[in-house]
Amino acid sequence: MILDILYIFLYIVCALLALILIVYFLVRHRLKFDKTNKPMDKIVIYGDVRSSYKNHNRIINLIKKEKPNMILFTGDIASNSHNFLHFLIYSIIENKVWRNCEYYPIRGNHESEIYHYQTFLDLPNNKTYYSFDRMDMHFIVLDVIDESLHNEVISWLKKDLEENKDKNISVGMHYPLFTSGKYYPYHAPYLLELFDEYNVIFVFSAHVHSYERSLYKGTNYIVTAGGGAPLYPETITNEYKVCRVNKHHYCVMTKHNDEYTIKVIDIDGKQIDEFSSSKAKVIAGKL
Repeated sequence: MILDILYIFLYIVCALLALILIVYFLVRHRLKFDKTNKPMDKIVIYGDVRSSYKNHNRIINLIKKEKPNMILFTGDIASNSHNFLHFLIYSIIENKVWRNCEYYPIRGNHESEIYHYQTFLDLPNNKTYYSFDRMDMHFIVLDVIDESLHNEVISWLKKDLEENKDKNISVGMHYPLFTSGKYYPYHAPYLLELFDEYNVIFVFSAHVHSYERSLYKGTNYIVTAGGGAPLYPETITNEYKVCRVNKHHYCVMTKHNDEYTIKVIDIDGKQIDEFSSSKAKVIAGKL
């Protein structure tokens, strides 16, 4: 009798494991990476879902209706970077858009344990920092989480900026350089100097769960960390703040002529911010 129960238990466990593996192979992210420019109509930027499945699912359903050509995810997939099931559920939800658009992740602090991140996501050239061109914009993705990569990433960044200095440039990194809290901004004045020197148009980040836009030397610094994780109140002063809205949200980028417009849509489908910029505007903002 006990042996029969044990066999049944083992059978159930094996069946569940087989089911999980089948789901994993069906929903994991796949990317055929090509860094050369592609014309696109719409790009969505958002992040910080952090295993808040109900809000995450609402946001992704809105994003799906946008029919973007590409998504830039600003980091923080799971509440626990060691938890396989957190990544699996994230992949099931995100798979609604993965099938229809390109998807580029930025490593967040909740992906500090790298194994599941690399298991579930195809990373360009299998690296957590990379660059590519889309919509006539040169996108640079930085890994500011792994301190052991710091010198390597900065050397690569300087080289990449110099090689692409004549292009429109945007940067994605998880920690924000400007924020009103709950956490203090990422202390990296050398990045501010580089972004200023190369006339970066937009810098996208996350980590502080809210929407916030700051303007510094003509560059818009955007915190888009409203993908579902619990929202954070404003706790510190940010003298460069232009707009802050404490709602779950996502950003939509479009292009007309040489100008890029970003609209920010909240979880109820309402627009909470809109602004436009270009390389010419960034340069003019320094004068």
